[in-house]
Amino acid sequence: MSEHNLENKLRKDLGLVSALSLVVGMVLGAGAFMKPPAVLEVAGDYHYALLAWIIGGVISICGGLTLCELGVMFPKTGGMLVYLEKIYGAKISHLYGWMMTVIFSPALIGALVGYFSSVFCSLFNIENTYKMAVGAGALGFIAFINAIGVKQAGYLQTIATACKLIPILLLAIFGLCQGNGQVALFSASGQGIETYAPFAVAILATLFAYDGWAQVASVAGEINKPAKVLPKAIILGIIFLVIVYACINIALFKIFPVQEMVSLGHDASSVASQRLFGHLGGNLVAVGIMVSILGGINGYIMTLSRTIFSMAERGNIVGARYLSTIDEDSRSPVNAILVLVVFSFLYSVLLDADRLSEISMFSIWVFYLLTFIGVIIARKKYPNIPRSYKVIGYPLIPIIAIAGSIYVIYGMLIHQTENGIASIVLTLIGLPMYYYYQSKNQHRDLSVGEVKKYRVKTQYTTAILAIGVVAVLIMYGSMASK
Repeated sequence: MSEHNLENKLRKDLGLVSALSLVVGMVLGAGAFMKPPAVLEVAGDYHYALLAWIIGGVISICGGLTLCELGVMFPKTGGMLVYLEKIYGAKISHLYGWMMTVIFSPALIGALVGYFSSVFCSLFNIENTYKMAVGAGALGFIAFINAIGVKQAGYLQTIATACKLIPILLLAIFGLCQGNGQVALFSASGQGIETYAPFAVAILATLFAYDGWAQVASVAGEINKPAKVLPKAIILGIIFLVIVYACINIALFKIFPVQEMVSLGHDASSVASQRLFGHLGGNLVAVGIMVSILGGINGYIMTLSRTIFSMAERGNIVGARYLSTIDEDSRSPVNAILVLVVFSFLYSVLLDADRLSEISMFSIWVFYLLTFIGVIIARKKYPNIPRSYKVIGYPLIPIIAIAGSIYVIYGMLIHQTENGIASIVLTLIGLPMYYYYQSKNQHRDLSVGEVKKYRVKTQYTTAILAIGVVAVLIMYGSMASK
C-alpha cells in the first residue's frame, strides 16, 4: 500500500482547545434545538425520550473511545478513510470516500445552509427569494476563512462554539429553574402520546444530533500531539454534549406538555425562550441557532474537505490532481474546500438535502460499524505499532459501540427502508469508479497533487468570487420578488 505523504505539508496548528471546539461546534448545532420534539414524538413519553438521549450519548462516547485508538495509531489527515484503508484495503476505503464525497458531505452541509437561510430570513423579515443569496454568503464567508488557514478556521470554530453556548445555557438553566413543572421526571406516572415507532428510531433521532464527533479525526494530521489531544477532545466533547442535551430536554419537558411540544416541532425552543424571556428571548435563540449552524458548517467544511483531499491523493476520483493540491500560503487544501462549498450550495438549492442527509446517515453508520470492528482487527493485524492510547475497558467498549451501530442500522432499515436501500445503491455506485481508476493507474506511476503558489492569494480569489455570486443572487431575488 502506498503512503500519501503530501499531507506532511499541512500545518499542525490545532491544539486541544481548537480540537475540542471542533467536536462541540460540529455536534452542537441545529440538532440541539430541532431534535427534542422529534425524539419525544417517536418515544411517546418524557422518560423514554430522555432515555433515548442518554443511550445515544453512551453509544457516541463508546464510539469515540473506540475511534481514538485508530486515530492515534494512524494520525493522518482523512480520518476514517485512512483507518479503513489500513484495515480493510483500498476498495472499502474508496467506497467510504466516495460516499463522503458525493452523498454525505454536500448533503449535510447543504441542509445546514438551507436551514440557516430560513432562520436568517425569518429573523430579519427578508423575503424567501433571497434565501439563495443568504446561503451563498454564509458559504462564501466560511470558505474565505478556511482559505486563510486552518488556524484561523479553528479560531472561528472556538468563537462560534463559545457564542452558541449562551442561548443554550440560558434556555437550559432558566427552563430548569422557572419551568412550570409539566413533568415529574423519574416518577412512575407521566404524560405520553401513542407511537408506533420502535425505540431504535428514537435513539436514531438523537444520533442525528450527536453526529459529527468522528469527523474531528479527519484533521488528525493537522493536530499538534494527536496522541494526547485527539482522545481528550473527543471524550470531553461528547461528555459535555450529553450533559447539555439532557439539560435542554429536561428544561423543555418542564415547560411544555407532550402534545404541545410535539406539535410545535422545530419552533419549540423559540417558543420556550419567548415564554421565559419575552419576544427578545425568541430572537436570542434564533441568533443562537444561526451561530450554531455556522459553527457546524465551518466544522464540516474543515474536516470533510480533508477527506476529499485524501481521496484525491489516491487518484481514484475525477479531478484528483486539482483536488489534492495544497495552497502554499495557507497550507490548506483550498481546491477541495471550494469544490465542497460549490456542491453543498447546489444541493441546498436543487435537491432535497434533508432526505439526502438521512440517506447519508445510514451509509456513515455502516462505515462506523466497520471502523469499530476494525479496532479489534487492528490489534491482531498491527500488534507492533505503538499505541500511546488504547481503548478503555477493551473489548467491552468496542462491543458496546458495535452493538449500538447494529441497533441503529436496524432502526433505519425498519423505519426508513427506502432511504436505506437508496443509500446502499448510491454507495455501491462507487465500485465501478474504483475499478476504472485502478485499471487506469495500474501501469503508471501515480503522481497527483502539489504545493502550489498562486499569483493571487486564494483567500482574495475566494472573497471576490463569493461577493460576485451573492450580488448576482441578490439581483435575482429582487427580480423574483417583483
